[in-house]
Amino acid sequence: MVLLFFMDGVKYDMMKKYMPYLSSLNSKPLLSDFGYSCACHATMYTSRYIEEHGTWFIWKRGDNSPYKWINYIPFLKYINFLPLKLVIGKATRKLSKNSSYSGVPCLVNLPLKYWPLFETCDTKIWNDPEWKKEIPNLFTILRENKVKHHVIALHKNTKADDAFIEEKNVDYQNDKFVYYFIGYTDNIMHQYGENAKESQEYFNKVDKFIEDTVKKAQKYQDDITVIAYSDHGHIDIKSPLININDYFKKEKSNVNKFIHLIESNYARFWFRNEKEKDLVIKVLKKMEKDNLGFIIDENYKNKYHLNVNPKEHGEIIFYLAAPHEFTNTIWGFGHSVKSGHGYEPTLKKHYGIFCSNKKLADNRDFAYLVDVLPSVLEQLKISRKNYIFKGKNIVNTRKAN
Repeated sequence: MVLLFFMDGVKYDMMKKYMPYLSSLNSKPLLSDFGYSCACHATMYTSRYIEEHGTWFIWKRGDNSPYKWINYIPFLKYINFLPLKLVIGKATRKLSKNSSYSGVPCLVNLPLKYWPLFETCDTKIWNDPEWKKEIPNLFTILRENKVKHHVIALHKNTKADDAFIEEKNVDYQNDKFVYYFIGYTDNIMHQYGENAKESQEYFNKVDKFIEDTVKKAQKYQDDITVIAYSDHGHIDIKSPLININDYFKKEKSNVNKFIHLIESNYARFWFRNEKEKDLVIKVLKKMEKDNLGFIIDENYKNKYHLNVNPKEHGEIIFYLAAPHEFTNTIWGFGHSVKSGHGYEPTLKKHYGIFCSNKKLADNRDFAYLVDVLPSVLEQLKISRKNYIFKGKNIVNTRKAN
C-alpha cells in the first residue's frame, strides 16, 4: 500500500524543526519549479517540465477569457472602480464553468480593459479526467491500471482541515494507494510566516496526523510505503514591498498603459509595438540595477525548462527576487502577506521536502518534482516503459532509476 501525503509550501528546515515524525523518516530537500504552485502541481502529476505541460501561472493570454463578456457592455471596461471590479469578479466566478482548484480569481489591480485578454491555464482540477488528458498523469494512470485508491481532500475550495475530516473515507483494508491533499500549510505560512507560533503548531498538527494515519494503515496492511512531500518552501518577506509603478513614474509613464500582469513576485508584459517594449525594458533594467531581480533570459529559460509560448505567458518577464514582493498586484494590495514563494528553486529557504519510510537514492542530493510520479508508480509496481517521464524513481533504491 502506498500512502502519498502532499503538503503545500512545507519548507525543509521547518519540517526538521517542527515535524518530528517526518524528521524521523528518510528525507531529502526538494527543488521546486521556478514558478507558483499551479506549475508545481502540473509538474509533479505528469513528470513533465513546465515547457511541456504548459501551466506556469494561473493566467495566460488567450482568447477564452472568462471575462470576455465585459467587451459586450459599452464603456464598462473603461471603469476602474474597485467595488465594481469585485462584483464583476464574484459574478464571473459564479457563472463560470471553470472547476480548477484556483477557479477564476478576480484581477483586482489590473485595469478592466485588460481582463478579457486573459484566460486561466487550468480549467479543471488536477484529478479530473479532462485535466491535461493528452498527457498521462498520476490520476489517469491509476484509473487505467484499475488501482483501488482514494483521493482525499483534493477538490475545489478545499478548507483548512478537510484532509483530517475526509480521511475516514479511506478503505485501508483494500485500497492500494491513497493521496492526501493538505493545502492549508501554504495558507498559514502566507498569513503568519515561519517564526509564528501558529505556523509551527499547525505543522506539528499535520505531522501528528500523518503519523496517526500511517499507524492506522499498518493495522490493516503489512507493507506500507509512505511518501510525504511538498511543492516548494517559503521565504519570509521583508520590506520594502515594491510598487512597480513607482519605477514607471520615473519615466513619466504608468504601468497601466501596458498590457501586463503583476503577480506576487513576477511582472509580465505583452507589447503592441517596439516603443512600448523599449520603455518597459528601460524600467526593468533600472530595477535590475537596484538589485531587485532580473528579466528572465534565455539562460534561465533553458536552466529551468521555461521555454513556453511568450505570446501566452509573457514576452518580457521580470522576476522580483527574494525576500521582496510586489504590492498592488492582481491579487490585491499585498500588505498583509508574511511569507511568499515562487522564488528561485536553488534558494535554501525555498527547498521543499521529500520524505519516505523507505530508503532514498544515495546518488541524489535533492528530490525533484518530476520524481514524484515515477516514484509512486514504482512502489505500485506499475510499469513505466510506455510513458515519457522526466523524473526518476528515488524510493526504495540505492540509485535513482
